[in-house]
Amino acid sequence: MMKTIALDIGGVCLKIEPQNFLQRLDLKTFEEIPQRLQYDMLQSVERGQMSFAALAGQFREQMRRDISDAALEAAFRSIIGEAMPEMNPVVAQLVDAGYQIVFFSDTSSIHLDEVRQKFAAARLVPEGIYSFEVGAKKPEAAMFAAFEQKYGRPDYYFDDRAELIAGASAHGWPAHRFFDANTIKNLLFR
Repeated sequence: MMKTIALDIGGVCLKIEPQNFLQRLDLKTFEEIPQRLQYDMLQSVERGQMSFAALAGQFREQMRRDISDAALEAAFRSIIGEAMPEMNPVVAQLVDAGYQIVFFSDTSSIHLDEVRQKFAAARLVPEGIYSFEVGAKKPEAAMFAAFEQKYGRPDYYFDDRAELIAGASAHGWPAHRFFDANTIKNLLFR
């Protein structure tokens, strides 16, 4: 029987680089962005409760900036950085070894599109459970339920954030904190 891996994206497959967003918009810190707007960027859009067009409108209004949707989207996309070292070949190895890999991520549709463009091994991971589709974020029960309804309980779950590992473990998932590609290699390719 095929084993399933629930695999986080940000901080596991690809680097997350919020400073790129700030640089593209000529901002020094996130404190320059009103808290409600920060919330909408990190929560409402990732939960699928707000479109990017609505976020762009709020950004222009609250930041008093004349910036095109395209320029703001390019800045938003730039948060998704390059692949984590060795993760493209590790994902390919896992697929070759017969594992079913399913992305399990808090993300927006725009960031997922960027992931699919920047992470070469994403072509080997056609399926996923995403916060913007579920309307919830990890470690909320709805995310685990959505995964289990479609794929069953995974045999392995990898994430870089300790609080998400704790939430998954409390839900009964075999969760492993990701530090680098060796985390996976040492567990699954001994």
